[in-house]
Amino acid sequence: MNKEIRSFTAPRPFTVRTLPDGSKQVSGHAIVFNSPSVDLGGFVEVCDPSMLTRTLRENPDVLALRDHKSEMLLGRTTANTLALSVDSTGLKFAVTLPKTSIGDDTAENVRLRNLTGCSFGFNTVEDKWTVADDGSALRTLLDVDLFEISLTSFPAYQETSVEARSRAAQVTTKRSDPSDPDPEDELEGVIDDDGIDDDDDDDELRCSCRCERCIMSDCRSCYRMGCEDLSCRSSSCPQQDEQRADALRITQMYHSRRALYS
Repeated sequence: MNKEIRSFTAPRPFTVRTLPDGSKQVSGHAIVFNSPSVDLGGFVEVCDPSMLTRTLRENPDVLALRDHKSEMLLGRTTANTLALSVDSTGLKFAVTLPKTSIGDDTAENVRLRNLTGCSFGFNTVEDKWTVADDGSALRTLLDVDLFEISLTSFPAYQETSVEARSRAAQVTTKRSDPSDPDPEDELEGVIDDDGIDDDDDDDELRCSCRCERCIMSDCRSCYRMGCEDLSCRSSSCPQQDEQRADALRITQMYHSRRALYS
């Protein structure tokens, strides 16, 4: 499971225009190239200008949504209601809105500049990990499978995969030694102190929980009661945190009563 979502404030305001048949069309940029992201949890990310070349050539089925909600569908490439193209800034989109309440609502909110955020959902096919000048991990997306763009109300939302977070930890751990001679090396098969290959470790810890948040690789927001997944545990799953807190409270109560009556 490698689904990831990135969101940002659009570099320029979206535009809305009326087509000859009376439909409304919204256009703007869904991805910006060569622009460092915010801290994504231990690493910063940039989009390489070539990262969409293959996926767009293969004519993917990409959805245009509002706030990542499939029930708020705005357009689709396979229905010719969503057009995607690349320019020097990034990925341009033009979505012909449906004549529905959500379509009309979107057009009006774009016109009023209430909607200023955009995001894209993808699976990573190829990336490159290096170290930035400040010593932080830098990830460059080189090739992705694009499956969604969204107009968003809250552009600060970010979501990264378990694999990406693990990889960032490898980079920062590996480069914490100032004597390391080559900060541009790719970190394949890094071995931890326990002698276990991290690539194999990632496979073992890949989250198997089927709640919606874990499927989107956001184990920290897991809502399945009684979750015991190892990957969720390493990502501070709130259900497991609560269970651990309850266990600690019971243990403390037991020992305090034992001390009182002994």
